[in-house]
Amino acid sequence: MAKGKILQKPFSRKNRIQLLVIDKAVSILVLALVGLSAPDLVVIASFFLAIPYLLITKRKMLLNHLGIAAVVALGWMLIAKKQYGYNQVFLVVAGINLFPLFSFAIGLFLVYLIYSHYEHLFREKGYVKMLLLFSAFYIPLLLGVETLAYHVFNIRNLSTAVYAGIPLCDCIHAPPWMQISYLLLGPLYFSICYVLKLENLHN
Repeated sequence: MAKGKILQKPFSRKNRIQLLVIDKAVSILVLALVGLSAPDLVVIASFFLAIPYLLITKRKMLLNHLGIAAVVALGWMLIAKKQYGYNQVFLVVAGINLFPLFSFAIGLFLVYLIYSHYEHLFREKGYVKMLLLFSAFYIPLLLGVETLAYHVFNIRNLSTAVYAGIPLCDCIHAPPWMQISYLLLGPLYFSICYVLKLENLHN
């Protein structure tokens, strides 16, 4: 047997389809629980439960993507932590509200998790098209989740409530720089993963 690192083989088409269904179901479950239970505890638990979930589904390499999502979320919260103050009581540590911190961390990762099933279709077409594909998942999902959180789950950021929301969805009530940042966090996260050449098993 040749010496060296043994790489795990990519998943079969059948396994990819099964995992895609499971990943979508898990994402929907997390979103539903946010509306049914304590939102901050749900997103915190979801983030940490993602670790055994990836190990059980034999996608250990995606732990790197989960870690990068956490770093991006923390970086954002260090910049904008004073902009968060909700109509519900959420856990706060060192001045950082844990609800948006872990919402961004698990949210970015779940978008990548869904995207990863389709990346192989665009991988040979270069960074720009892969970024556009990721953004095609990220932006609608971001706006959809923000709309549900605001209008259905009644999770409202009182610190920025005086600002108008994004037209049509009436969500992300925040100053323009924050609205733009929300839209750019996903592409930034993807770009960091791309530059670091993080891989997934669907290539």
